Amino acid sequence: MKKLSLYIFLVLMWCNVGFANILLNNCGLFIPAGESFGGRTLNEDRIIRAEDQKHEYFVSYEDSVVYETYVRSSALTDAIKATSRTTNIKFVITFADDKLITAKGKSVPPAGSPDIYTTIELEINLENGEVKERHGAETLRGMELLELHRKSGTDINIYKCDSEKAKLDDGTSSGTAFFINKKGNLLTNNHVVEGCELPKINYFNKEYDANLISTDKTLDLALLKVDLKPRAFISFSNKELKKRQLVIVAGYPLGKYLSDDLKINQGNISSLKGFENNSNEITVDLAINPGNSGGPIVNENGQLVAVAVAGMSKEVTEGLSFGIKSSAVTNFLKSNKISPDIKLTSFSMNDEKVNQLLEESTVYIFCE
Repeated sequence: MKKLSLYIFLVLMWCNVGFANILLNNCGLFIPAGESFGGRTLNEDRIIRAEDQKHEYFVSYEDSVVYETYVRSSALTDAIKATSRTTNIKFVITFADDKLITAKGKSVPPAGSPDIYTTIELEINLENGEVKERHGAETLRGMELLELHRKSGTDINIYKCDSEKAKLDDGTSSGTAFFINKKGNLLTNNHVVEGCELPKINYFNKEYDANLISTDKTLDLALLKVDLKPRAFISFSNKELKKRQLVIVAGYPLGKYLSDDLKINQGNISSLKGFENNSNEITVDLAINPGNSGGPIVNENGQLVAVAVAGMSKEVTEGLSFGIKSSAVTNFLKSNKISPDIKLTSFSMNDEKVNQLLEESTVYIFCE
């Protein structure tokens, strides 16, 4: 459980089927048969919804949080004399897999009384859209509020919701890829194209179909081919990697949801091992975000040193990310009978030329 809890903080930069953001909407309070409601005991299960009421949860994997929005019905607002119909609460995800999400947050305290709140633990069942909210307390006045919840039987609530995938970029799974030769071969992460029937790339404002040649789920790599001759491609470095070495990453964080312009930033190699001592990876002090997946990490001469694969959530640390070493990528390509272009000598490239190389060799890849 501890290992899986940590895993959610390792933000794999994808928007694919398995880890698309999720919207649970049309949520209604679930009251099982035998419980009391409205002064009488129910003979059957019941879900309570009001016509002008809105209650939903948005699971954001890239932020590692759950956002709850609750708009009370007009009748309830008047009955409790609330000043606002809308309540928004942010929960930090503590565990997640394909069936269950748990998160922690707290109720919104009234203005001027910051210590009057309850803690709330969420338990989201992704298989049936059921959400359980359990209240607790950590302040004295919060305990008083919790006691009121217990007396009214609202310290533990169960909601039944409709569930749907809510992907970024207008429902499109996306990431980054880059050319490795003049024949139109590209590299990206396996998780970017996994489950995609026909990947597409956008290259200088034109869309091209990409054929999937091979994948490696363990390394998280995918080899593709497009029927075009790119303006440029990225060659591989033959130099040994070193700590504090300058590196540059290019990609499309958050896809076109942010913008369609290639983003380029730089940092340094901080470790020659990756997450959980993975010797096929390096750790870099770069902010790599969802959508950067599969993008090139190059040295100051524009030569490949790694492929961007994952980053740590900001809930854990700032600017700590991982890349698949070019040596591991080389072995993957050779097993598919492709010899990467490896520069035997290093020549100096200024910033402008490196930027141009990345602009002409790095592409936006997506799957509708």
